[in-house]
Amino acid sequence: MEQLTPYLITVIKCLAAILAAIFLGNGAVYFFNKMPARWFCDYGEAPPNEASKKTPNGSPEGTSEEPTGSGKRRIRSHPWKIVFTMLFVVLGIWLVIDDWRFAVAALCSAWLLIEMAIGDVLCRIVPDQLILLLGVTAVGYLPYYDNWQFCVIGGLAGFGLMGFVALLGRLIYCRDTVGGGDIKLFAALGFVTGAYGIVTIFVASTLLSAAHFLFLMAQKKVRRGESRPMVPYIAVAAIAYLAFFWGIPEMMFSL
Repeated sequence: MEQLTPYLITVIKCLAAILAAIFLGNGAVYFFNKMPARWFCDYGEAPPNEASKKTPNGSPEGTSEEPTGSGKRRIRSHPWKIVFTMLFVVLGIWLVIDDWRFAVAALCSAWLLIEMAIGDVLCRIVPDQLILLLGVTAVGYLPYYDNWQFCVIGGLAGFGLMGFVALLGRLIYCRDTVGGGDIKLFAALGFVTGAYGIVTIFVASTLLSAAHFLFLMAQKKVRRGESRPMVPYIAVAAIAYLAFFWGIPEMMFSL
């Protein structure tokens, strides 16, 4: 019986991961479709149906009525619920077998990253509310650092790294090449992954986006100088780091 106990615990962990994946996969679509439209507006802007509401004299009037948003801000249940559920099944089983506590934190971070990636693709906006929640998930990674200062240093490194890229792009191209949401996202990710992790994610996401952009250019689907949403590449790099490369950069530098 004692020999079967480890296998039984593993089976229970996998079943729990599958149930969590069903909840997260379906919830990713449901929550995105239910997010307030104001989350996808730039500062000072109003949601579409709020902006169109007029007073008798023709001036815009705010309203407390919850906006439904436009169709482009919604994703279909099929096939995305299945796609996201399968993604979380693979991630959950892979992570939970090794450490269920880390799996909980990583799945929460991955879920938020997917939500932000969808928002960036469809609306070119990264909601501050999701970035803040991502920063909160850093609490789940504290047991895996020597002290909380690693998180703070990582946050500062992420903010400084992407801020420098934004400043450099502004000086070279005389326009904004990096959005404020990307800078805040890197700061939140730095809290989660630490300094070594955020540098790894920066390099990986940059190479991934460059390779994809060159591929699209070869297919004549984009033009030189055309801007593309960056968060999907950041999300892919960050999720891959959490699932497969956590702690490896620190080990390499320590050697």
